[in-house]
Amino acid sequence: MKAVAQVTLILFAAAVTLAQQSTKKEAPASIVGYLRDSGCVHRFREVVKPLPNGCVEACVRAGSPLLVLTKDEQVYHPISPEMPDVDVRQKLLPFVGKLIKITGHVYTRGGSNAISLEQIEEVKE
Repeated sequence: MKAVAQVTLILFAAAVTLAQQSTKKEAPASIVGYLRDSGCVHRFREVVKPLPNGCVEACVRAGSPLLVLTKDEQVYHPISPEMPDVDVRQKLLPFVGKLIKITGHVYTRGGSNAISLEQIEEVKE
């Protein structure tokens, strides 16, 4: 009986520890990059920053998804900080084609990066 109580206590302690670890939130991080349309970023690897020919604006008007392309060519998809996830496009539109800094929590899965849009600001080059 004493052994069963000890095993139960150990399992309970392990469950509490795992639950605490899964709810810990990492500190917010910041990324700096150009707010771009996803089509051009993936099709034209040689173009890191938006061209002044209006291409990015035309793609955005047509509904292309927005993402952040860093100078070291990492791609981040902006997501909302809330769950369920809500659309952040309207918050991003004033920054299309600009060098920006987004602060939020970074998530990585299967080679894909996302950042929660907790703060956004333009960065002067």
